Amino acid sequence: MSKNLGLLQLWLLPSTKILVGGSKFSKAIYGIPGWKKHESLCLSRAIQTAAYEIVNGSYITAQTKPQDKTKDKESAEVDTVGAFQKLPMVMPSVDILYSALRKAKRVSPTKGIANIAKRERNRGAKQLDALMKELAVPLREYLGNFPKRKYLHPYERSLIELTLGDGNYEEVLGKVDDLRKKVGSVGKEYASLCAKSSTKKEAEERLNEGMEKLKEIFNGKGKAVDDLLNIAKTLRAMPVVDLETPTLCLVGAPNVGKSSLVRVLSTGKPEICNYPFTTRGILMGHIVLDYQHFQVTDTPGLLKRHDEDRNNLEKLTLAVLSHLPTAILFVHDLTGECGTSPSDQFLIYKEIKARFSDHLWLDVVSKSDMLKESPVLFVTEDADADHPEMARYRKMGPSGAIRVSIKNEEGLHELKDRVRVLLDAQMGRIGSDKGKKDDSKLVT
Repeated sequence: MSKNLGLLQLWLLPSTKILVGGSKFSKAIYGIPGWKKHESLCLSRAIQTAAYEIVNGSYITAQTKPQDKTKDKESAEVDTVGAFQKLPMVMPSVDILYSALRKAKRVSPTKGIANIAKRERNRGAKQLDALMKELAVPLREYLGNFPKRKYLHPYERSLIELTLGDGNYEEVLGKVDDLRKKVGSVGKEYASLCAKSSTKKEAEERLNEGMEKLKEIFNGKGKAVDDLLNIAKTLRAMPVVDLETPTLCLVGAPNVGKSSLVRVLSTGKPEICNYPFTTRGILMGHIVLDYQHFQVTDTPGLLKRHDEDRNNLEKLTLAVLSHLPTAILFVHDLTGECGTSPSDQFLIYKEIKARFSDHLWLDVVSKSDMLKESPVLFVTEDADADHPEMARYRKMGPSGAIRVSIKNEEGLHELKDRVRVLLDAQMGRIGSDKGKKDDSKLVT
């Protein structure tokens, strides 16, 4: 009876007390006839354990290997923008090199080495290893924080190609990676040679050779780092687009007055000059109407030609219309002073209207104060050869267009009212598309 009672009392005790080796309870339980001691025996049903390893005489917790998220990332749907604003700050190559040299030269040999040759071997190997890491680690971090183009939103992929050139982004990243690998291999090679030196003098020579070799490599191939710095600056300067905020995109031929209207409608301050292609990139502004924020973007002008003949500025405009949910404000200049004839503008308009027919649309005829009763004819135009629609366009613009003038403010109030209605409709469309996307995710 007493024996059974003792076992019952032991069972009711906390498991931590039973597992203590010096406890009298542990001695008692292993002293019971028929009981054997097993190293793996544990009476606790749930014990948290942690693995440790010894590093330089200290205990550190062993880290669990992180789960590979590459497959998840590859399968994730690209549906947002903003990657350019997350790009890391890249240091100039000369700053990386000199900082690495300073830190490496401060590295001391391991304490307690009495032999001079061994101490010098140890110092040289440690300094070369430190220099190698100080040069390679920043490069590895840059490579990890510059996204692959296939993971970017289609709009940002287009920006990379049109602003940097096709393939240049990947080429620069590849050169930075080659530099990282070269620094690593040469650093390890000379650190090993230094560690195998037989004399103090030989160790010093190997150290100096290794330092000079790493400097030579970084000076020779460091231009790739500077190119990466310029790429980061260029991409970070791109305007930030919020896909969930209604956006008004001004489109038309060069010099028709898009930038002037952006100034009137938004907080954007584009350069306004009287020559073609005054807009040399995408300019983003914001409109505040009744405490609601909207986006407005000015785009480079389009000319009458096939897509394969368009320059990168024109392709940038088409990329905005193709990849961003925008409402279009198409601007027409019938005065003849913009450099593109009304007939050519008509053909551009018809092409863009047909290509982006699913976009919400508003037409504006600019510079109305300069328009005369009769249509403007260029020397290359033949009024009799035109069909009625083009003849009417040259005189009045497209059907339903608003006539505006920045100079005498004609039509500006009507324009702002119509823009508000257009952007409200765009907001409703964005909300509807988002609801459909959320529903499809729930179904899947």
